[in-house]
Amino acid sequence: MYWFIILFPLLIYPWGFDPYYTSTKTGYLYAFVLGTWLYILFKRKFKTLKPDKGDSTIVVLLLLFLTLIELSTAFSPNKYTSVYGLIDRKEGLISYFCYFSVFLFSYRLMDKEKINKMIPGVAIVSMIVSIYGILQHYQLDFLPRNSAMRNYGGTYTFFDNPNFFGSYLVLAILITLPIYLIASHKKYQALYFISLCLAFVALIFSNTRSGYVGVFVGFVFITLFVVLKRKLLWKRWGTLAASMMVLLFLVNMSEQGHYTQRINSVVKESYTVATNQSTGHEGSSRFYIWKKSLPLVKEYFWIGSGPDSFEFAFPNDEETKGFLGGKVVDKAHNEYLQIAITLGVPALLIYLSFLLLIFRRAVQAVKLAVGKEKILLYGVMATIMGYVVQAFFNISTVPVAPIFWSILGITLAKSTAIINRAKCQNGEINQQETESQSA
Repeated sequence: MYWFIILFPLLIYPWGFDPYYTSTKTGYLYAFVLGTWLYILFKRKFKTLKPDKGDSTIVVLLLLFLTLIELSTAFSPNKYTSVYGLIDRKEGLISYFCYFSVFLFSYRLMDKEKINKMIPGVAIVSMIVSIYGILQHYQLDFLPRNSAMRNYGGTYTFFDNPNFFGSYLVLAILITLPIYLIASHKKYQALYFISLCLAFVALIFSNTRSGYVGVFVGFVFITLFVVLKRKLLWKRWGTLAASMMVLLFLVNMSEQGHYTQRINSVVKESYTVATNQSTGHEGSSRFYIWKKSLPLVKEYFWIGSGPDSFEFAFPNDEETKGFLGGKVVDKAHNEYLQIAITLGVPALLIYLSFLLLIFRRAVQAVKLAVGKEKILLYGVMATIMGYVVQAFFNISTVPVAPIFWSILGITLAKSTAIINRAKCQNGEINQQETESQSA
């Protein structure tokens, strides 16, 4: 589990007629999950997957979510797509099962030592991915491109799409922040600092506004709950913030102000929508797609149209093709709207409840944690928040989702360990008090 999540961004197969990395990563994901379940079966380790008593509701919600996805698949008119996903997306029933498996494996099969080592591993691998993304921006792209990206001049690295690359960088940056703050040795502090700066530049080059917003929210959260309350971190945090501002200035200046325009457009387009002056082209036509998608929520309210079948549910009529220049809409550009239409509103509510309960468990644990453990918990909370925010403008995808589900698993594992330890300590204290009183 440890090595799979760390190396997953690099698991590609760049050869062949049309090297599409999503298909490759899906194959690796299937093989890993199948192999792990077979290991559990033959070694009879089912008991290791039994959730902690305080986490049983979370796991029940997970199983209920999977059940609703199975029902959506069973009643979908597009069964093949619902099981396997679109040819270039692969997020069908099997992929969802794999996500849930990754969550369980991260929650129950990884020990404390592996969990603590996983985050630095993710940071180091993100350096490799970020360097390639920066090189790709300057057309130093030494791996073959698939047919959809041969004429694309932007940065997408191993994720087939710049938006998906941006969602990965949200996870990579925000999960690296806490270990940068708590690093005690200067060499590790420098390593994580370089990792963050490289990922930040790669995020700028990805041109992904949803990624910008997600990272910003995570930064604000960590600033308010971690940095402001600890004066010892002000210098370290200030160095990172100042370095990122300088990098943004230099990159933006070299690109004739393109990225400040990109960032400003988030505010301008939000104002246009809020003041009812929308043209529909806001958010790269996302607002138009959302308006056309909302009526579908009522139509597919209970069990949806089937996993990954948004393309078949959305009205790709002449009006839409004319507005979007002939493009066919195959995704909602909003993970929650996508789930509501393809899996149904009950599934969406259960998914949100699942996320909320994990976050609530982390909030309970962070009140009991101390020192570096407390900062690390705040870091994973910020990571979840950043991903959830960027998902409002993006969708789930196989090259990124397993990493997010693994972070959810380790968040629950760490939170439960802290809460149980506090209970044991309180029990020992109460027992000692009772013995002293009786004496």
